Amino acid sequence: MKSNEETLEDLKKVLFRIGTAKQVEYDLLKKKGQIYSTTICRRLKLSWPEVVKQTGLNV
Repeated sequence: MKSNEETLEDLKKVLFRIGTAKQVEYDLLKKKGQIYSTTICRRLKLSWPEVVKQTGLNV
C-alpha cells in the first residue's frame, strides 16, 4: 500500500491531467487500476474537498 504522501502525489498528477478536481469527474476519468475517490477519502480520513486541498492544487 502506498503512503499518504504518495497517494496525494498520484492524485495531484491525475487531477492535473484531467483538468478538474470534481470527485465525480475523477472517478469517471481515472485510469484503470487507480483507486476510487472514496477509497482515498477513507484512507486519509478526509472529505474530498480536504483531500484536494492537501494536494496543493489551486482549484
